Amino acid sequence: MENYDSLQILFIRHAETDYNDWEGRDPSDGELTETGEKQCEILGERLKNVKVDGFITSSLLRAFKTAVGVCKAQGNPVLEICPEIIECGCTPGYYGCSEAYLNKYYNNTKMCKNLFGTEKYEFGCEKIEDNNIRAKKFIEYIKENYSCGQRVAVFSHHGMLEYLIPTALGIKTREFFFALDNISVTEVDICKDGSCVLRCVNKLD
Repeated sequence: MENYDSLQILFIRHAETDYNDWEGRDPSDGELTETGEKQCEILGERLKNVKVDGFITSSLLRAFKTAVGVCKAQGNPVLEICPEIIECGCTPGYYGCSEAYLNKYYNNTKMCKNLFGTEKYEFGCEKIEDNNIRAKKFIEYIKENYSCGQRVAVFSHHGMLEYLIPTALGIKTREFFFALDNISVTEVDICKDGSCVLRCVNKLD
């Protein structure tokens, strides 16, 4: 997987979720099932020998816990929390769990800078235009903070990944749809010459 002529982004969908167990959180933010917890362990085992330079997760608990499964296998690196990549269609005004809440599960975290430059998190999740803007802001953030020869793991959600992956590839969103199963891994390489390559889809072996 080493490729020093490209910035590699691993887009990972969260593990299996039980939306009936909210623990007082917003209804858009479900808990992992027992199967989901096991999937996190499996994903961590499969990626433990893959060099990763950055870990970024949605602030929804299911994505965060999935990221933690990989981070623990990688020796507990810093896990960056980015509310801007929460699932499409979340309850308006809900931007995921707080850093303090997520620290109960993994304490080597940091909050991503607010990608919209506002004092508080204020962005839409329902309209296609809103999701396109979120995806664009996030991919720009990746390109600003990582370079060729590095690899970043991004933990997000089915709906949002359908915006993030095409945006990383430089193609129009909502024209291609990806079979994003639980803990699927989709790799996009952004090359030095500006070209982009869809390297693998849902490949875990």
